[in-house]
Amino acid sequence: MPSGSRLVLRADGNAQIGLGHVVRLLALADMVRAEFAVCWFAIQQPTSAIRDMITSAGMHLWELPAQEYEAEAPVLMGQLQPTDVVVLDGYRFATAYQATVRQSGCRVAVVDDLRAWAMAADLVINHAPGVTPHDYQALSTTRFCLGPAFSLLRSEFRQRARWPQVVPHVTAVALCFGGADPQQLTVRCLTALLQLPQLRRISVVIGSAFAHEAALQPLIADHPTVQISVRRNLGSAEMAALFQAHDVVVCPASTVLLEALVLGCAAVTGYYVDNQRYLAAYVHEHRQAYSVGDFAQLPPEQLKEAMASGLRFHETILREPYAPVLATEELRREFQRLASR
Repeated sequence: MPSGSRLVLRADGNAQIGLGHVVRLLALADMVRAEFAVCWFAIQQPTSAIRDMITSAGMHLWELPAQEYEAEAPVLMGQLQPTDVVVLDGYRFATAYQATVRQSGCRVAVVDDLRAWAMAADLVINHAPGVTPHDYQALSTTRFCLGPAFSLLRSEFRQRARWPQVVPHVTAVALCFGGADPQQLTVRCLTALLQLPQLRRISVVIGSAFAHEAALQPLIADHPTVQISVRRNLGSAEMAALFQAHDVVVCPASTVLLEALVLGCAAVTGYYVDNQRYLAAYVHEHRQAYSVGDFAQLPPEQLKEAMASGLRFHETILREPYAPVLATEELRREFQRLASR
């Protein structure tokens, strides 16, 4: 039975910063929305494609004007209700922003993967492995949902979860750098993969904010013996099915990697921003995926060799599962607690 509370999600996404925070909060809403009377998504200046993404997920859209976050916090606080539960996901919602929003009397949850500032929140969610409450400076009443079991994944990925298996011979790769790929790593990695003679099929997944599709066409035209398909704006069910239809998924150490690993897929990963370094190193060290390191900085020849090493790894190593159990029900209970206090 839903409470009378509103769930208010706050994140931003665009071609410059990517769509990861938006996708992550939509996944969270999918997991906990039954506890709330209504769900709102607050976002600064969304594009039409992002508007469609949010509203098609059944969310009410709360469009915010472009402004500095320090100026936004008191404005947002003034429009909140004491019964609201607000979820913040982004790298600008630091301690002062959280504390200001909390002055409305609402409950605040923060999705965090930086551990860069003190938390003025009622609940902290961090799906990174190896993190404990002792890694945080927080309120005495703050509760924590930490570790891979609390990965924020859409239902289509949770429902298709399976354990990893050895891939005897890699011939098909899915390549996905999220909905925006502001650093054009899709083109860079496709160039490297096309130099590996064993590959016969490559599916390139792009999103609504991807602005470099024209750069893919010469690569496709120059390699007629490889079946290359470009898939745009896939729904979560289509994405899950596509990942599981390929031998290896190449993706950054972001939510895309978590989705691939929970599906049991072999993954070649890496990072291009600092907050992805820890996860990339962890899954590599624990033989859950293969990390090439810095996608953006590796010279082309080294990137090709790293990709080849990643494919060989998956042909010979039985990987460990990333999240043997998902704590979806425990997360729902935490939000039920926030909504009914």
